[in-house]
Amino acid sequence: RRELVILKTGTRERQVDAVDAAVSAAEARITALGGYVSGSEQSGEGEDVTATVTYRIPVAAWSEALAELRDLAIKVVSEKTGTQDVTGQVVDLRARISNLQATEKALQAIMAQATKISDVLDVQAQLTTVRGQIEEATAQRQHLEEQAAYSTLTVRFTLKPEPAVVASQKNFDPQTEVDQASARLVDILQG
Repeated sequence: RRELVILKTGTRERQVDAVDAAVSAAEARITALGGYVSGSEQSGEGEDVTATVTYRIPVAAWSEALAELRDLAIKVVSEKTGTQDVTGQVVDLRARISNLQATEKALQAIMAQATKISDVLDVQAQLTTVRGQIEEATAQRQHLEEQAAYSTLTVRFTLKPEPAVVASQKNFDPQTEVDQASARLVDILQG
């Protein structure tokens, strides 16, 4: 039975009371689960501040990490999770590496039998090419396996929006309202 190699990714948006405090608390919680911050960006200031942080989380701690981050939020704005099965790619890379290693052994046997310098140089060039292909395929396989071992979660932290009542009160000026009402009354009486 072959082992599945699944890349798991997710994005979340959370409204919080304080962006800096939420980012610090989230990092501490993810680190405690064996994860780490792989990138971050903060923009805006005051009430418009937002921070976007990308975490790498061990696959086994994925659900717990999501719950930990959910606890930091006043409101969960959005959540999206996706997976990509790369098992076939990993299996293909393993087979390719195996074939290249067999070719390398065959070339090494030919090299041991070579007597002319031109033959030795030709075989050495082929060995160098095959060794490079083995290293490239091995790096690709390791990258996919590492990506599968640690899921990627990107979280955007924003401040909770100001209540509409408070926002409309900022635009309310009693003197302006009285002046406008008086002007309307005068218009009506003149009419």
